[in-house]
Amino acid sequence: MKFKTDFVAEDYSELCWFQARKISTVLAVLLSMAIAFTVFGLSKNLMLGIVLLVVCVPLMLKFQKNNVIKRADRRYGAFGASSELYLEINDNEIYQTAASGETRLPWEDVYAVRESDNCYYVFLTKNKAFYFPKRSFESEEQKKEFLSYIEKKVPEKKVKLKK
Repeated sequence: MKFKTDFVAEDYSELCWFQARKISTVLAVLLSMAIAFTVFGLSKNLMLGIVLLVVCVPLMLKFQKNNVIKRADRRYGAFGASSELYLEINDNEIYQTAASGETRLPWEDVYAVRESDNCYYVFLTKNKAFYFPKRSFESEEQKKEFLSYIEKKVPEKKVKLKK
């Protein structure tokens, strides 16, 4: 299975946010709790503190997401990432070719597979991933073929896809 895709700044930003969102959520909750307890304490105003949490958590998450995306945009520009990627998937490996070089990932070395709204990530390590934008699949059959490789070649415990 072969296909060509592009990797633009928005894709890189999405990848960075995808990786940072869990810790960002925890930080947003902890910071909101600290603010709520500082302002309202553990007194009878606990209800006001809870209301503050409900307002602060989404605001802090939005702030953190914007911050991650801004940093990702700067890094993408600084690294001069290649926007054209050629990917080949076969029974042995995933093979990626770009202007910056080539990378091979044997199936047994896959760290994890994850899915966001716009793409699939096949992680080489905790922080490095092959990026498969959903827009790159030419047909539903090609997408199904990709997912069948994932199902056959990657242990189920390493795969988390949306239902």
